[in-house]
Amino acid sequence: MTIVWHTNMTLHEYAAASGGVEVPRPDCPACVVEMVFWGSYNRPVRIGSSEVRLRIRRALCKLCRSSHALVPDLVAVGRLDCVEAIGEAVTEMAGGSTAGGIARSSGLPYTTVRDWRRRFASRAKLLSAGLLAVTVALGNLVPRLAAGEVRAALRAVSAVAAAARRRFGIAGGDWALANLVAGGQLFSTNIDPPWLAA
Repeated sequence: MTIVWHTNMTLHEYAAASGGVEVPRPDCPACVVEMVFWGSYNRPVRIGSSEVRLRIRRALCKLCRSSHALVPDLVAVGRLDCVEAIGEAVTEMAGGSTAGGIARSSGLPYTTVRDWRRRFASRAKLLSAGLLAVTVALGNLVPRLAAGEVRAALRAVSAVAAAARRRFGIAGGDWALANLVAGGQLFSTNIDPPWLAA
């Protein structure tokens, strides 16, 4: 299982800090009791053509014995690439760029970029609904949405990030904050939605 937490650091700052990153101690999602830190592991994250290794802490619930990876919101669960890189590519493709063009300019495999577009497009309607529900719950109004499911989802990403910044006084890119709201599953490769549809 994964618990996503917010960091104001960039990926390079996080990687440079290595084991010195102060990770918040969460409560167990099931038992609602404070967890204990329980080891760590290295996780690669690709930024364009380079790769950094992040030290990911783990936490254990002493009551139910479940363990969770404590992943910063910069990381897309189940993806090698960081959320900002994926988000920028999805935005470019919504604006008319091709997956092949983005793959060539970034040095990434075509199939990787194509999969980002397909996954985002297939979940765009569900993502819009969930992100806009959180936007309203955080006290902001739903913005006027663009035509088309993908463009509406892109607008929802910006809206929920703005709402989170205003409500909690936190910094961060739109994609990282939307990924935080989606529990790290914004670009997940699994078929389950990041939240249950009502």
